[in-house]
Amino acid sequence: MSFSSETKEELCRIPVSRDCCAAAEAYGLLLYAHTFSHTEIALVTSSEPLAKRIPPLFARAFGVAITSQEKSAGGRITLKITEEMQLRRIFSALGYDWKYHMSYHLNRNVIEEDCCRAAFLRGVFLAAGAVAGPDKKTHLEMTTAHHALCREVMSLMLDMDLMPKFATRKTVSMLYWKDSAGAEDFLTLIGAQHAAMQLMQAKVEKQLRNKVNRRVNCEAANVIKASNAAAEQIAAIRLALEQGGWEVFPDSLHETIRLRLADPTASLAELAARLNPPISKPGLSHRLRRIVTIAKAAQEGHE
Repeated sequence: MSFSSETKEELCRIPVSRDCCAAAEAYGLLLYAHTFSHTEIALVTSSEPLAKRIPPLFARAFGVAITSQEKSAGGRITLKITEEMQLRRIFSALGYDWKYHMSYHLNRNVIEEDCCRAAFLRGVFLAAGAVAGPDKKTHLEMTTAHHALCREVMSLMLDMDLMPKFATRKTVSMLYWKDSAGAEDFLTLIGAQHAAMQLMQAKVEKQLRNKVNRRVNCEAANVIKASNAAAEQIAAIRLALEQGGWEVFPDSLHETIRLRLADPTASLAELAARLNPPISKPGLSHRLRRIVTIAKAAQEGHE
């Protein structure tokens, strides 16, 4: 089962506690339905839980019964309402004039309360929404063939402090989020808290992995840098000793040179602690730079 299907199944388990919210959710389903006209309503879905949710939802919202239900060979379920009296009842409840109606425009009077707006958007997502799983890049979208409707729903969302992006793709208009926070906020609002938590957890895990990888890469780079510096120091010291002996270096640096030659892989902190008396890591770094400078000068003197 896809993450979108799991999310819709979660939404279909939400009980509808108020008649106004039932009407609002049904309204979202209708505006994004396959057909919403004064001659026919057809809701098409491949979600079994949604197909089971719609009849009792419409019965509570409008007092109508959905008796026509067909299932195609591909598993898509079509629920239809064609009886004129039932269609009139739905149009009347949503504030549409039976003769002069524009069914694909948003009537905000139906969704004045905050709970009803959330229920309406839940209906929109159930009818035309999709969301990518936590293992993929964040993407939540809702599509419709009705451009003006899409703009009106976007305006509603902006008033609710939701910030979707708008795009057109061939013959459809789309509201979408590609940022995890926006998708999480929307899913939480419409009641899919579990799906939102999965996206949030995936985001945290990804951030943690990236942080660990950055730290590992930084530590690896530091190790390489330290190894290269140690190799340069040892090569310069050995060449200077071969050409001029210990007399090249002041007596005060002999202990440091012996420690460096004895343990080429030791870190500066480890070498600094072994000196007698111990010195700081920056102090040892300065001393080694002096040793390399002396060794290179001695080498140039023998050339």
